[in-house]
Amino acid sequence: MLPRRTLIGSLLLALVAGCTSSGGGGGDLPAGSELVTKAAAGMKSVTSTHFLIKVDGELPGVPVKDAEGDLNAEGESKGRAKIDQFGQLIEVEYVLVGQDLHFKGPTGGFTKLPAALAGQVYDPTAILDPDKGVARVLAEARDAKTVSSADGVSVVTATVPRDIVAGLVPGIDSDVASTFTVREDKLEKALFELPSGAKVTVELTDFNKPVTVTPPA
Repeated sequence: MLPRRTLIGSLLLALVAGCTSSGGGGGDLPAGSELVTKAAAGMKSVTSTHFLIKVDGELPGVPVKDAEGDLNAEGESKGRAKIDQFGQLIEVEYVLVGQDLHFKGPTGGFTKLPAALAGQVYDPTAILDPDKGVARVLAEARDAKTVSSADGVSVVTATVPRDIVAGLVPGIDSDVASTFTVREDKLEKALFELPSGAKVTVELTDFNKPVTVTPPA
């Protein structure tokens, strides 16, 4: 038989462990549906952002492997991208302003093309488009579940219907398992994992900082 002092100590340890377990469990996490709804509303008010896009694997019809730049809600953007051209990665610069896409390859200067051609490669301005960008992706996410939440940052898993996510990430032909990292009412990171094994990551920073885009000289 255990001494009385040892028995009491064991009971106290068990009680403390039980309280700690229940206090840190999933029941205390904010609801995933509430988090993505709040972030969807918050992203609709974003006027500008810095973005980073990475593609791991193959997306049908999408040659972009990664891109980084700045954009505003008026549909203007500037930055750089790496494009797969005949099996080789080529880094390009771009300026999207007004009705024009200014495009510069590894050599030579900028070439001016119709802005509509941006969609044939990847149109980053879709990110802040309320009808097809991150705000709609968040609003239409299904089965949202919070997996962690601390210091104002929450990670939520969900499924996004293919017709919704395709507005943001072209080349997708099925529903997508997604992981969202949100801080307060803003989306900081979205990870889309396709059934084929390909992954697309979108990271957003510098919300609402002034972004001015002018045509290159």
